[in-house]
Amino acid sequence: MENSRELEIRQQIDAYLKGRLSEEEIQALWNEFAKNPELLNVLEIEVNVKELIEREALNSKGSSGKATINRLPSWTWHAAAAAVLAFIALVQIFRIETPTQMDQFVVQRIGPDQVETSDGVRAKDMRITTADSLLNLGFEAIVSGNEDRAIELFDEVINRFDEEPYGSKAFLNKGIILYNESDYEAAIESFREATERVQDSRMILEKAYWYLGNALVNVGELEEAQKAVFEAYQLEGVFRNPAFRLLKKLSDDLGSSDYEGFDAQQLE
Repeated sequence: MENSRELEIRQQIDAYLKGRLSEEEIQALWNEFAKNPELLNVLEIEVNVKELIEREALNSKGSSGKATINRLPSWTWHAAAAAVLAFIALVQIFRIETPTQMDQFVVQRIGPDQVETSDGVRAKDMRITTADSLLNLGFEAIVSGNEDRAIELFDEVINRFDEEPYGSKAFLNKGIILYNESDYEAAIESFREATERVQDSRMILEKAYWYLGNALVNVGELEEAQKAVFEAYQLEGVFRNPAFRLLKKLSDDLGSSDYEGFDAQQLE
């Protein structure tokens, strides 16, 4: 983001905190955040900078016993405070009345590019195990339109190679097929298994939580969906922005963003 735009956003937040914005201007400010959730990252930096400066000041008190702090302009701290409020109330503050429907925020079909295959294939390493081969055959079956065969192959991985990373990959892949077949209840079970089994793979974990949240939305379990989508959001990966937008919509529909694990401690 250009420096001039960052300054403009911070000045708008400062004016908001001082009560200088009209209702229309306030609405425009929150719309800006809703459209550009990455702005939260920019503003969050100010919070960390402030903490660093104050910590350094405490460690370098002079003989007078008083700490000297080189303060940034006042509007910077107002922006930092607003960043905290925006992050803690991540979804609750964005009460934008729109005619949008939930299905506009939910994944309609999961592409084959999301299917997990052998790490060896992706690394062009020919030393692959039987479980790797079964995963690759399952992927080939999906691409060929033979989903039933793919599920058989993934089930074989689950039954014969119940270890990581094979278990979480197989359950994730199976969940993707079931999701695309609109068998959301079965997909939820598979995605949950993937989240519980995965080890040392942030990408698999993020996929599993993101698609779990989407599946839960499809069966009307919105509060559980909110928790799952928030888990995906926290991982700050490729689904962060769509997760943010779905969280906002879920909050609008539920009327609250208060749920377990979503509090100020997330900033610490």
